Amino acid sequence: MSNNYDIVINGAGIPGLTLALLLTRDSARGKPQILLLDRHPLVTNDALHEVPRSVDDFDLRVFALTEASRGLLEVAGAWPRERTERIYPYEQMHVWDAGGSGQIHFDAAELGTASLGYITEGRVLQDWLIQQVLQENAIEIISGDEIDAYEEQQSGFQLSLQSGMKIHTSLLVGADGANSRVRQLSGIGTVGWSYRQQAVVATVETAEDHQCTAWQRFLPEGPLAFLPMKKPWSSIVWSVSEQRADALCELGENEFTRVLAEDFQHRLGEVKVVGQRAKFPLRMSHAQSYIAPGVALVADAAHTVHPLAGQGLNLGLQDVSALSEQIQLARSRGQNIGSRRVLRAYERARKGDNWLMQGSFDGLKRLFSNEQELLTQLRNMGLSAVDRVPVIKNAFVRKAMGL
Repeated sequence: MSNNYDIVINGAGIPGLTLALLLTRDSARGKPQILLLDRHPLVTNDALHEVPRSVDDFDLRVFALTEASRGLLEVAGAWPRERTERIYPYEQMHVWDAGGSGQIHFDAAELGTASLGYITEGRVLQDWLIQQVLQENAIEIISGDEIDAYEEQQSGFQLSLQSGMKIHTSLLVGADGANSRVRQLSGIGTVGWSYRQQAVVATVETAEDHQCTAWQRFLPEGPLAFLPMKKPWSSIVWSVSEQRADALCELGENEFTRVLAEDFQHRLGEVKVVGQRAKFPLRMSHAQSYIAPGVALVADAAHTVHPLAGQGLNLGLQDVSALSEQIQLARSRGQNIGSRRVLRAYERARKGDNWLMQGSFDGLKRLFSNEQELLTQLRNMGLSAVDRVPVIKNAFVRKAMGL
């Protein structure tokens, strides 16, 4: 194992793994030498790709990937070439407001596409990526270790790991999540706030077919989404107050399924079975800068959003795509990939768009959580009006799909 690398990526989650693979597709000056660093062991599990047979076979962490994200993963070599039972395309989306009759419906057929997106389980997608990384000679892995400090030197940067190992690199990428160690060591601050909510997640079986449709009902506390998986199962993401999240996770199965079906207006009939439940806090945060000398932040290390639109991972993968593009362009020109000029080009490509998307999601959350009568009437009228204008509606959904 070398102690000198072109790029060190801290964080072997989905964004970090994808970035590592994308960078090995650079043939302009040969593959860069990449170190993937994570404080957790990287393990694979072939059982994750078997047909799920019970509610407990599914991962609680589920993502709605756009067509653009699917294409990026395909370029990275991490999208299965053959159909798999662990990818769940959805063809329609139905959204409605609990405060009135407003609703909007999206259909892939209206866009001339096979699907609007793909529901994927987090650990399954991560396993595909790890398997590809393990086959790539240009990527080395250190797991079970963490960065203790980094300092600038004449020819790059030296990282000191908690194990005592010293690593030299031209560029350090923070792909290490919302509590990013790289962001903290770089002295980059964040702005944002807690929504004082938690998302309750679980896998459920419903009495009626989910129709390969993503369903979302806006309730006064927050949205309740049913995401279609292998029939007859769906993944739920239920945004509620911190107090109610605690109460929901403590309910017995029968009472939980009854309350869930009622809040969902029995749209898919009775909820028959629920698996394990989990909850996670909701907050909005944005790094004040995406870059520091020799450092770039991507995905949750740079920004987090409310899950109401299911765009968190998709925005992170767009960061990964933009950073990979700038690194490959700089290498083709013989430029220093850790220079401010190169990293500023990445930041300009992503920061403004992420701010805009964050503001949009935050505004939607506040609009639909407001029970003021006039606002309720206006948002219901707006939903139904957009639903009746295909040009506007389809332009909206194509943007959401990354097209």
